[in-house]
Amino acid sequence: MTVEKYPLVIRWLHRIIALLIIFMIALGWYVSTLDYENINYQFLRQLHRSVGLALFPLGIAQIIAYTTLPRPALAPTLKTWERRLAKLTHMYLLYVVIAIPVAGYFMSGEQLVVLGDYKIPVFLQFSKSIRSTLFEVHEMFAWATAALVTLHIAAALKHHFIDKDDTLKKML
Repeated sequence: MTVEKYPLVIRWLHRIIALLIIFMIALGWYVSTLDYENINYQFLRQLHRSVGLALFPLGIAQIIAYTTLPRPALAPTLKTWERRLAKLTHMYLLYVVIAIPVAGYFMSGEQLVVLGDYKIPVFLQFSKSIRSTLFEVHEMFAWATAALVTLHIAAALKHHFIDKDDTLKKML
């Protein structure tokens, strides 16, 4: 089945996840600049964890939607390298919405305290060195995601304003 636009559920998941990812990258960066003793540190860290955990089920829903719902074809004017880069970027972005929260969850230690005093137990215990490695993975994925989100936005704007095709309109 050929469709002109992405289904509504994909468009809304895309918007929500995009805003949350941008917020989380900015918040994570900001929290990393604070001293542990800073009055806002604990609250902002819990906010980061809470939103990060919320991204996980949204990412699962997005993957299910992308794999089960019809999607419009890529613009026929795309060059082969553009098609490959678009598919790789989309696959990566779908993947990290799951991978970053999972790494964050497992690097947290014995239990994850989210907003309020709600505690989520960690089902697998890892050593401090493995948790440190998971932190590095979490951070590396976040920076790579920031770069790819920037590329993704730039590509959408290029399609809309320079190529004047309907790529961006399919998601609006």
